[in-house]
Amino acid sequence: MHQRRCLQLAAACWISGFSNSVLQSTWTLQMPRCGHKKVDHFLCEIPALLKLSCVDTTTIEAEQFFISVVFLLIPLILILISYTFIVKAVLRIRSAEGRRKAFGTCGSHLIVVVLFYGTAIYMYLQPPSPASKDRGKMVSLFYGIITPMLNPLIYTLRNKEVMEKDNRSSSDGFILVGFSDRPRLELILFVIVLSFYLLTLLGNMTIILLSALDSRLHTPMYFFLANLSFLDMCFTTGSIPQMLYNLWGPDKTISYVGCAIQLYFVLALGGVECVLLAVMAYDRYAAVCRPLHYTVIMHPRLCGQLASVAWLSGFGNSLIMAPQTLMLPRCGHRRVDHFLCEMPALIGMACVDTTALEALAFALAIFIILAPLILILVSYGYIARAVLRIKSAAGRKKACNTCSSHLLVVSLFYGTIIYMYLQPANTYSQDQGKFLTLFYTIVTPSVNPLIYTLRNKDVKEAIKKVLGKGSTDV
Repeated sequence: MHQRRCLQLAAACWISGFSNSVLQSTWTLQMPRCGHKKVDHFLCEIPALLKLSCVDTTTIEAEQFFISVVFLLIPLILILISYTFIVKAVLRIRSAEGRRKAFGTCGSHLIVVVLFYGTAIYMYLQPPSPASKDRGKMVSLFYGIITPMLNPLIYTLRNKEVMEKDNRSSSDGFILVGFSDRPRLELILFVIVLSFYLLTLLGNMTIILLSALDSRLHTPMYFFLANLSFLDMCFTTGSIPQMLYNLWGPDKTISYVGCAIQLYFVLALGGVECVLLAVMAYDRYAAVCRPLHYTVIMHPRLCGQLASVAWLSGFGNSLIMAPQTLMLPRCGHRRVDHFLCEMPALIGMACVDTTALEALAFALAIFIILAPLILILVSYGYIARAVLRIKSAAGRKKACNTCSSHLLVVSLFYGTIIYMYLQPANTYSQDQGKFLTLFYTIVTPSVNPLIYTLRNKDVKEAIKKVLGKGSTDV
């Protein structure tokens, strides 16, 4: 199994899988549906789409059954043959320890094969049946979500090398250098960070409570704003307490698990905020450009779906990048030249070439950072055009006020994020990067509530009402 053979086998897997998808998806989507649009599923699965067809699907089912035999059963037969030879070889080993070790090398793969093939064969090698609707949904949920989530656990929990590597890393942990060479600056930063953290908690908690208590704030704008406030509270709470601990005393260490959790949530919540700001820009576009249809467009179900997309995309991005970053060989290096477990700082510690990982990070950053930013800019392009068409100065001012708060938050957040994550690690300025991280970690989340409340009449009135200072009709 030399490197060239491994690459050829991996390429064959990817090419065959995508070729199969091109054939089956093309055939399925070309089936006439006679206007039927309701897919009785939570994703566009072949069996669910076939049920929409208003013609006889026997031929296409036979063709897809044949392809499934090629892409499911033939690999399964090869797996079974391989394990037959493996079992035969293992039984020849005389020592019990040797047999246990041999089975241990295959146990993880065998569990994954059973989980995946069991559900995939059930889904694709049976004809569509009305009686299997809900059962098919649950099976899809299992192999679409549960199986990919369990795979890393199965391989790591049963793999001695991975466990030993994790144990060594867990016992060693990391040292967050931060500004330890400047003790006076650390004391000043401790006071500043603590003040901003308390302000963040107070301001964002106020936004969440007001959005829940005042019926006038039960609108799409405040629904997304409450999401943003909750996000900012989680983002700061995931990083600032450890930062305060390191700034206060001489101990600068963080455990491997603590660093992994911090990295995961910083990446995840940062990604969520990027997408959520794009969603809020679309909401502002609908409010300004389509005011008469605003309540129809931004109905509660769509708002919930858009918020879900933001949260899932951020956590999905982190699920890819955080493990890749943590698995980089560091050759015993433990000193993180930062006050957080940030991805650029951890990549900079690696003792191997990180070009491939940086390329992956850049590609994902395009989807998580640049694509939402482009959507924001497009939305504001339409908003600007609509505002310029308003003849009255009062109307233009009102339209601008509905968007100015969001635009200011976008500028603060995206400016620092793009600088941090869309440059190579080898050009990463250490002190500059630390201060930028400090800015978007503590300053931006704390000023968001101020930006939205100081320029928003509804929020001011809601605060007066909650505090008992509003008029009786408010």
